[in-house]
Amino acid sequence: MHKARLRARNLSGLFILLAALSSGEVSPAIAGQQQTDEAARQRIADVIRPTGDFTKPEKFELRPAGAATVFKPVNRDIFSHSSANMSFERELTFKVGNGIFKKLWVSSPSSTTASDGLGPLFNARSCQRCHLKDGRGHPPEPGEVAESMFLRLSVPPRTDAEKQLLAERRVAVIPEPTYGGQLQNFAIQGIEAEGEMTIAYTPLPVTLADGTVVTLRKPDYGVANLKYGPMHPDVMLSPRVAPPMLGL
Repeated sequence: MHKARLRARNLSGLFILLAALSSGEVSPAIAGQQQTDEAARQRIADVIRPTGDFTKPEKFELRPAGAATVFKPVNRDIFSHSSANMSFERELTFKVGNGIFKKLWVSSPSSTTASDGLGPLFNARSCQRCHLKDGRGHPPEPGEVAESMFLRLSVPPRTDAEKQLLAERRVAVIPEPTYGGQLQNFAIQGIEAEGEMTIAYTPLPVTLADGTVVTLRKPDYGVANLKYGPMHPDVMLSPRVAPPMLGL
C-alpha cells in the first residue's frame, strides 16, 4: 500500500513537471540553476577573452598556472620549484627526483656505487648539465664544448624493411649506421669521444615592418674529428636544444 502511494505521488509530480514545461513555465529551482550555469560560463569567457590593452598585465595573470602557480623570487632558481599545489607526499617524491636530476654520474668501477655507470660515451654528466637550472639549453659559444645542445643523426631509408618500419611508425628515424641516433661528444677516461659538433654562422639582414634592418645569424651545423670512421654520405643532422623542465 505504501509503495503504491509513493509511486502515485512520483507520477503526480512528473505530470506537474511535464505540464509546466509544456506551458513554458520553469520552476524557480530550474531557473536558478540555469542562471548559475550562465554565470559560470560568463566568468570563464571573461577570463579567456583576448586582451585589447597591452599596457598592463591582465586581471587574471596573477596565477597563470592556476593553483600550481609559485610565488617565489625571480632569480636563477625560479624554474626549479615544485608546483604550489603538490601534496606533502608528492613534494617529497619531487625532491628525491630533483636530487637524482642534479647528481653527477661517474664511470665504473667507483667507490660511489650509487652514482656510477656513466659512459663509455655520453653528452653530459648529469641531467641538469643539459637542462640548465631546469631551464632550456643553448648553443655553445665560440670555443665552448656543446653540452646543453647536441646533434641527432639519421639517414634516409635504404631497404624496403626500413621503409616499412617508417611507414608503420614503428620507428621515427633510421639511425646513422656507425654513430647511431645521436652524436656523443664526451667519453670516459681511456675512450675517445665520437666527435664534435661544429656551428658556423652567416650574417642574415632582415627588414622589420617599420623598416628597421636587424642582423640575424643563420647557423650551419656540421661534425668534425670523427673518431670511429666517416659517417654515411647522406647523414642528416638535427640540432636539439634541451627543453625547460619547469615544475617537473
